[in-house]
Amino acid sequence: MLGGVLLLAFSLATLAHSQLCEKYHTNFIKVRISLKAALGSDAYTWNSDEEYLFQSMVAFAMRNNEIQSEYQASDVIICNVTKRVSFFFAVRNNTDNSTVSRSDIASAISKNRNRINSAFLLNDNTLQFVEIPPTLSPTTGSSSTSWLIVFGVVTGIIVIGIVFLIVSGIRQRKRNQRQPAGIEDSEVRMADAAVVGNGIYCDTLNVRGGETNEAYVQDKEALTSL
Repeated sequence: MLGGVLLLAFSLATLAHSQLCEKYHTNFIKVRISLKAALGSDAYTWNSDEEYLFQSMVAFAMRNNEIQSEYQASDVIICNVTKRVSFFFAVRNNTDNSTVSRSDIASAISKNRNRINSAFLLNDNTLQFVEIPPTLSPTTGSSSTSWLIVFGVVTGIIVIGIVFLIVSGIRQRKRNQRQPAGIEDSEVRMADAAVVGNGIYCDTLNVRGGETNEAYVQDKEALTSL
């Protein structure tokens, strides 16, 4: 008796579910999930618990997309589930039991794609919403990488500038040290030239001393007599 009641209840539930699938088939969206391709040996089994999580995530996406909406997991209808994990789903409006348009569902999925993928440890390639273009989530750390590149370039320019200033200062200091030495050497050479000329010391040719070569001096009396 109990078995018959359970069987009847199951049949009624199945019939009601099939009627819902038939009612909302015009706005169905197909989903393909590749667990083994994504997780390999760590792939989990797709079961009713995973279906409930999917319904909850879609309801969350709809709530997040529409202000003051109150979608529940039960408003997401899943139909024709296959063993290779593919199925159709639709969303009904809980206010009048009408079907939410496919474009509204697609908009909600696109805006919350990353959250949905993260819930199942999948990505756009392994959790495919057919007829909804994939929206790749931004790469984590891209901004920090760009900042690191900019920081590295700026730091490199600063280091090059510091090295240039140091090298320029060293060269200028060497030039300043060489210039007085050159002048001093020239002065020494000039002093030597004043002291020595053709191997004869200038002391013997000191004009300022008033020395006279007698050989070239004529007798003043002889000149007077002439």
